[in-house]
Parts: sequence; structure tokens; C-alpha cells
Amino acid sequence: MSLPSPQTILRRLGLRPRKAWGQHFLLYPHQARRIVEAVELTGVETVVEIGPGLGALTVFLAERAQKVIALERDPALARFLEVDLFPGSAAVQVVCQDALQFDFLGCAREIGQPLAVAGNLPYQITSPLLFKLLREKAALSRAVLMVQEEVGDRLLAGPGSKDYGVPTVLAQYHFAITRLFSLGPANFYPPPQVASVVLRLTPDSLIPRALDEETFTRVVKAAFAQRRKTLNNTLAARANTLGLTPDQVRAALESLNIDPKRRGETLSPAQFVELSNRLGRG
Repeated sequence: MSLPSPQTILRRLGLRPRKAWGQHFLLYPHQARRIVEAVELTGVETVVEIGPGLGALTVFLAERAQKVIALERDPALARFLEVDLFPGSAAVQVVCQDALQFDFLGCAREIGQPLAVAGNLPYQITSPLLFKLLREKAALSRAVLMVQEEVGDRLLAGPGSKDYGVPTVLAQYHFAITRLFSLGPANFYPPPQVASVVLRLTPDSLIPRALDEETFTRVVKAAFAQRRKTLNNTLAARANTLGLTPDQVRAALESLNIDPKRRGETLSPAQFVELSNRLGRG
């Protein structure tokens, strides 16, 4: 299926891109095809597409997946997809809903298999949506997401770098993350102010598992609570939030040969797992 340009469709519908919702529509079919090919569909999957917009990815996803559930927050665009682009389609189900409210776990249970996820994430919801996917990763087989390049840099950062933080550690713990390719502003209408990057996330990270993931998350957040301070001044000072004493925290650090004067940003995700496991044992 060949689509008119976003400008043509929006003009016909009497619509303008909503800046507040981060609407930037992909211009070129060959770029949409690259993104869909990266999902590596075999024809038996259900794909949840986040923010289908004017259907640039949807038309190619529908050719390769068994079913596409297209989550579109904008009622006018959802109506266009359902009435104009995919009328009566059994392959595409348009749902007018914020992706942050979608029940990925319930959907996966209903269809009896993990979901593939694809989409171009608006900047405003990128962080909360990524944390939602972390919580519901049991529902996913993989996700191919386009995000702002600075978000991609943050998710792929290494210990000690300026981009390394809580989202980095948690994302790398839960997912294996691969940078696929970048797309400049000229690939979108209207052009955003920054470049975008396409990432593949698969829930098969090689980092060892934490004995208690809630404790792991609390330790990571506590270690970055005051980024420029040492572990002694972050974790030890917040020991009571972990149900421990400052001396127990220092003893755990020393038993792992982690200098309490180091900053949390210098620990790898695997080291955070080791530390949370040790602290979890009291």
C-alpha cells in the first residue's frame, strides 16, 4: 500500500501536527520498511504498535504480522486509521488509547504468546513508557523503538559516563539493547530539532539476575539519588530505607571490594546486582 505524504493526508483531514503530543510523522516508506524489518516478524506474531500516527509503519507491519494492535492516542488519527486506511481489516485493530494505559500483560495472556512491540515514541512519554515495559517485560518477545538520540545514548551508556544513570542500569538489567540506525530530522514532518535512533530491546539480558528485583531497584535509585556523592554518602546515608544500618551497607561494599568512596555512577549493572544481593541478605 502506498500512502500519500503526511502533509497531504493532514491537509485533507484538516489537521495539524500536535506539538504538545510530540507528533512527527515519518516521511519515507523505505525508512518505515527498515524499522519493520528490524522487528523480524515471521507472520505469527501480534504486534502492538505505539503511536501509529498516519500509518507509515502500520501498513508494513500488517503485511508481516498476524495481527497489529495500533495504539493511537489522538482520536482524529485513530479515526483515520480505522475508517480510511484499514476499514474492516481483520489484521489491524485500532485502539484509541494512551500506550501508558495499555495492559501488555493482559493482552499477552489473552492471545497466548508474547507480544512484539514497535513504534516511534514521543519524547514526552519515552521514560514512563520504558519503565512500564520494564515492569511488563514478561509480556514481550522484543521491541523495536525509535527514540530521541539522547535517550538512546542514555540507555546504551557505560559506567562513569555522563549519560549513565538509573534508566541505563535498569534498562540494561532487564533488556539486551542494540542500536540499529539513526534517522535525521529531515526524515520527519514536521522535522524535530534532534536526531532519532532505532533500538532493539530483547528481554534476554546476560546480566546475572537479582535475588530480589525490588531491592535491586531501590539500591540503584538510592545510589543515584545524589549523583555526585559517594556510595558512603548515598547508600549508607539511606540505609534505613533498605531496612539496614549504615555499618551493614559499608560491610557489604567492602566484602565486594567496592570502595565506599566511589560514586554510584561507576558501578556496572552486574555490580549493582551483586551489591543488592549482598544487602538483601542483611
